[in-house]
Amino acid sequence: MKTWKKMLSLILAVCMICSCAVCALAEESEEADLHEVEQLLEALEETTITKERFEALLDEAGKSTDNTAPYYSDTVALVIDGEEVSPAKLTYCLANQFQSFVNSYGQYAAYFGLDVSGGIAGLAEQKCAMLEEGTWLDFFLQQAVDSLQQSIALRRIAAEEGITIAEEETSEMRESFEEFDTIVQQYGYADGNEFITANYGLGNDVNSLLNFLTEFALAGRVYDQFEQQFHENVTAEEILEQFPDPTISIRHILIMAEQDENGEWTDEAKEAAKVRAEEILQEWAAGDATEESFAALAEKYSEDPGSSSNGGLYSNVSKGQMVEEFDAFCFDENRQPGDTGIVYGSNGGYAGYHVMYFVATEKPEDNEEARESIAMAHTGEWLKEQVEGMEITMLPYYKIAGHTLF
Repeated sequence: MKTWKKMLSLILAVCMICSCAVCALAEESEEADLHEVEQLLEALEETTITKERFEALLDEAGKSTDNTAPYYSDTVALVIDGEEVSPAKLTYCLANQFQSFVNSYGQYAAYFGLDVSGGIAGLAEQKCAMLEEGTWLDFFLQQAVDSLQQSIALRRIAAEEGITIAEEETSEMRESFEEFDTIVQQYGYADGNEFITANYGLGNDVNSLLNFLTEFALAGRVYDQFEQQFHENVTAEEILEQFPDPTISIRHILIMAEQDENGEWTDEAKEAAKVRAEEILQEWAAGDATEESFAALAEKYSEDPGSSSNGGLYSNVSKGQMVEEFDAFCFDENRQPGDTGIVYGSNGGYAGYHVMYFVATEKPEDNEEARESIAMAHTGEWLKEQVEGMEITMLPYYKIAGHTLF
């Protein structure tokens, strides 16, 4: 997914929480994008500032958007290697880092001692266990500064390398907001600007948000291009050095035993699942008996949601990754491509039988997950070099960033 679409997904998810439905903004998105937006809903459910809470916070502080916003949009919070950053932009980046954190950890954010119920408005009052001293506001402010620093460095490289954002993509961003006012008006906001201000800080509106998205999209494009170069240059020797254990590819068809009224799997239910697995293996053997025909049966019969849609295939499987019996079949020292079998498997969420088709022991250069991991590490090291030595100067207005909803 494009960088700006990932960031827009967070904004849309916040909007959908207010609307309790998938908003029209996402209807024309790619299916994968819409799926990602939907996945954010549960994690972000309690992080949105509603119109009523926003107005109450402003009233308590004796503020209004009219007389306060310029302090955030027209002043300078910090200077990063000569580039000025307003409190509004810094607060937007802070809010984006906060929403990304919540998306990553969901309900487990509480294990870090983070109460997300007040959105960014509640961060200044919470001590952050991830810092020796400081609040969650301090934590996300630092994350925001790091993000801005990287964005500036990457955009400078874009200028040097002639990397740009196509006009079509810029237009696509703006078109994504065409229905924004109409959507948020249904839920009490005067327009999209008020919604953005409530959830991403005073001084921010739809236009400023589009400018930020464009900047980060350009930075993301540079990052992606360099990561692709690193990806293409990863050698088999590097993969073997860092990931010495072999990996395999396997196809399987899962037939789950039915649970009884107590949530248990009886011997009878397990036996029925085994019989059904044997029938499917016999059906495969009586047909073309190829990998392709096995894949077709997996799509038809398998109850594994993680692989049924791609023919039951799992690639880059490491030893110990799967349940014990499944793992033992895969890593038998005598295993050969095309071997089949039936193995029992269970964990806390299921019990049943796997019809197995062994595809291959993979060559190091075919371990795509290892290649991606190494490329990502190289890109991270490269990016660290790009920001090294960049001077950051905090100015007095830095202190109001993140406090815009108090």
